[in-house]
Amino acid sequence: MRSVFFLVMFAFMQNAHAQDLCKEIKKEVSDDKYQYSFFSPYSENNLPSVRIARTVNTDPEANFDNFFIIFRIATPDVSSFYTKNSDGSMVEKEEKTLMVEFDDKSVISTDTVQIIHDISEDKTDAIRSLFYPLTDANLGDFTTKKIVKFSLGGYEKMFPADNASRIMQYIKCIQNSVPKQ
Repeated sequence: MRSVFFLVMFAFMQNAHAQDLCKEIKKEVSDDKYQYSFFSPYSENNLPSVRIARTVNTDPEANFDNFFIIFRIATPDVSSFYTKNSDGSMVEKEEKTLMVEFDDKSVISTDTVQIIHDISEDKTDAIRSLFYPLTDANLGDFTTKKIVKFSLGGYEKMFPADNASRIMQYIKCIQNSVPKQ
């Protein structure tokens, strides 16, 4: 009986923690009540970062659902954004490589989504960001497995386990927050 009590309490505490994380989601609703936007918390200064963003429009004439996991890393070499072209001048690279490794050693990789380049305010760090679409096909991976590490354009970063747990929960919260159409 005692073990059943502890199991019930553990399940309750896990659920209570999940509900608290859902309260951290920022929600915006358009004046016409058709567009809903959801954002997980993040810090521009705490890299590498992963955050979740979703915008849904329920207007029948402009219906869309943009659901993304956003990966962001900084590297100390701003020149890594550039390469020389055939005439020797510097041009910005086009980078598209994303690799995500989960705690079960499975991997998602793609070279179809453009990496966005930015430079830190103090001009010392190259910041790479990628908006990866969350779809029915990949939601299971991101909601049941912890991200261990990811790389953008070949620059790999480890991802802390506690942050990975939060990201899993944020995805579930946002996934379940969209109004019925």
